[in-house]
Amino acid sequence: MPDVEPRYAPERLKVFAIEALRRAGATDEDALLTAEGLVHADLRGIHTHGVVRVPIYVARLRRGSFNASATLTTVTVRGPVALVDAGAGLGIAMASRAMDMAIGLAAEHGVGLVGVRNSSHCGMLAGLALRAVAAGMIGVAISNADAQVAPWGARAKFLGTNPMAIAVPAGQEPPIVLDMATSVVPHSRVQAAAALGQAIPAGWAIDREGRVTIDPHEALHGALLPFGGAKGSAISLMIDVLAGLLTGALSGPDIAPLYEDLERPQGLGHLVMALHPEAFGPAGAFTARVDALIRRVRALPPAEGCDRVYLPGEIEHARMLEYRRSGIPLPSEARAAVERVADELELTAPLPET
Repeated sequence: MPDVEPRYAPERLKVFAIEALRRAGATDEDALLTAEGLVHADLRGIHTHGVVRVPIYVARLRRGSFNASATLTTVTVRGPVALVDAGAGLGIAMASRAMDMAIGLAAEHGVGLVGVRNSSHCGMLAGLALRAVAAGMIGVAISNADAQVAPWGARAKFLGTNPMAIAVPAGQEPPIVLDMATSVVPHSRVQAAAALGQAIPAGWAIDREGRVTIDPHEALHGALLPFGGAKGSAISLMIDVLAGLLTGALSGPDIAPLYEDLERPQGLGHLVMALHPEAFGPAGAFTARVDALIRRVRALPPAEGCDRVYLPGEIEHARMLEYRRSGIPLPSEARAAVERVADELELTAPLPET
């Protein structure tokens, strides 16, 4: 982000988000877990999943489609596998508890797998996967989402952006973190371009007639495209099967869109897994091998136009360290969202550091 953008102390943003969610009816614990997830996204520079989401979370809490009094209910447990019901609660909080449950199962069995149904938007999936890394484990998280993406060869929305994240602990190096949507870009990137009056690159989306478009407004009436053509479309479909159909959650076309149909719970699903390296041998030996892999990849000669080779999540990790020191440079749409919800709830908006 350009240095001209004002920077905000992460703790101030977290305190503000907690109070906003509490005033909208969230419990103290749900507000804390959700605020931590949102600010974590901003710290990693994933501002589409940061405090910019506070207004829609507040709106859904106040209308009841995010159930403020929900608790994570265990449906079944079968060895290292569990199914839980989120009760239409705040997705970040519920999915975080599900991952913590998976970590507990993995401590006992070597692996823990938890399916979540009846949930809602669960934020940046890297945050869930990294909860396992903090416990010395590999974390995996997938989620389905409301229909925004046309399957390969179709022109109608059917699949969600259906993200996935995998986080692998290292020894002395930062963890390797894959965090990606299965669409070319998240839906929020097109929304932001529309709000700013900017064109989008060809290949992001199609219009309602199935033609590639650079007009974000036409794209919003059409559909996003899957990454990698047929391969990305297939991965997205499988995520919908595993996170949605398997858990008993709704499927893409049946999920209530986050920013539409605010009276209806979203009903989406997640699948989270923690994998303990000790199940395969000494954890220290594994993380040492991960360190060696990271250093070998980083030492490869860079391609033309690249200054060096980066591992997945390495740029976001470095950004997080910088933003913790010097503050988070919030983009204009996030600042506007914070100010808007502050006015609505009669809160004092956090002031920038610079």
